[in-house]
Amino acid sequence: MIKVGIIGADSPDAGELLRILIHHPEVDIRSLYAPAWSGRMVTSRHHGFLGEDIVNFSEKLDPSHLDIVFLADNSEKGTNILLNSESIPELRIVDMSPARIDRCDSFGMEYGLSEANRKPLVRGARIAVVPTPAAALALISLYPIAMNQLLNSDVEITIDAPRSIAPTIDIERLNHEITSFLQKTQNNFNGKINIYIRPCDSGRSMRVSSVFKSPLAIAEVDNIFESVYDDHNFTFTSLSEVNRLEVEGTHKCIVSIQKPGAGLLEITAVGDCHIRGGAGDAVHIMNLFFALDEKVGLHLKPSCFSPDKTDTGKSVSWFA
Repeated sequence: MIKVGIIGADSPDAGELLRILIHHPEVDIRSLYAPAWSGRMVTSRHHGFLGEDIVNFSEKLDPSHLDIVFLADNSEKGTNILLNSESIPELRIVDMSPARIDRCDSFGMEYGLSEANRKPLVRGARIAVVPTPAAALALISLYPIAMNQLLNSDVEITIDAPRSIAPTIDIERLNHEITSFLQKTQNNFNGKINIYIRPCDSGRSMRVSSVFKSPLAIAEVDNIFESVYDDHNFTFTSLSEVNRLEVEGTHKCIVSIQKPGAGLLEITAVGDCHIRGGAGDAVHIMNLFFALDEKVGLHLKPSCFSPDKTDTGKSVSWFA
């Protein structure tokens, strides 16, 4: 069993992580570090755990007794574990803290976008940073194009995010995260990334649409995506528009490909922004670290939504 500790276990992100880990067949949750809640039951902070056998919050966490630590806040405890990670060579660390991108280069972390970096995560990586939700969806959309050296213009990125999430998106940091990854993927990429945030009223999922100049036909782009993602378990393509609600509560990312005008390409990704770029990606990274099947613990419930409550205003079948 994989012995797990979570730092910042009282945070909302940690609550999402616990809801996945609690029934992960290979996980033993050993320590939930949250000094302000020390000694209290998980149900005092995170709902839905009544009847579950899980340790209480604690003010202590010894990384030498663990196989992996998830960082869900910016506390000094997590920073110290990163600084001293070499003293515990068998320990894996997954950073999903608010400061994750700022710390990425400082601690030599692997960027945990499994759609692009699955091999390094499997082959010896010990520390990884979870992409932020908007970056994960944008880069899943753009990575196959950049990998084929075909991203040769500025990119307009529009993010439809729930009102609870939209104000927390730091556009400058997000721009740096996306641009840095694209430049590492396509060395000659020098386009500008322009990001726009549009708050939406309902749900917990996010839509990220990227528009750029391209002569490629939809069929050509679909073939490119199929060649890159055909052996991935959570990313799928569609040639029609996809509703945000179709991915809620799952680790799926669905990418749609459209031509909004002559010489333009629009690639849109939808995903649950508490799971993609959050708890789901953190568990996915853990599975790769320990050579588990990627889907272990991530067989989440199928989505279910009302046909009269969509983000586009269009009528949608229950079985769309």
